[in-house]
Amino acid sequence: MCDQPVFSCDLFPTLVAMAGLSSQTQPPVDGLDISSLLVDPTGVIPSRDLFFHYPHYYPTTSPVSAIRSGDWKLLEYYEDEHVELYNLASDPREMHNVAEDNPEQVSRLRDALHRWCRDVRAQMPEPNPAKSGTAPKEKS
Repeated sequence: MCDQPVFSCDLFPTLVAMAGLSSQTQPPVDGLDISSLLVDPTGVIPSRDLFFHYPHYYPTTSPVSAIRSGDWKLLEYYEDEHVELYNLASDPREMHNVAEDNPEQVSRLRDALHRWCRDVRAQMPEPNPAKSGTAPKEKS
């Protein structure tokens, strides 16, 4: 059991490090070498924001991006631009959307999410002319 937030992008740099390969020859990647946590799950890794981007439909949701920053998680849905905000320390199952009660957190996290999307040139959802409905709006 490990309390540090990690995600799938950490696997590649971890496996490279564990194989004893040089990561300097690799292109830059999102993710950290978390091999120290495999040895000591109570260890600590550098604090960072985690970003997730799903610009497509799949069985459980519509196009969405998210940021996890500390105890906060913000999701932005592209169809209607609504956001959801959760405090993972007090609500780890994400049952209570607290966006309306925390406009400053919403603004801070949404700005960071938009900046990240621009910086990584994230592919944004586009309307499908074969489908009717609300088209996702372009981000500024």
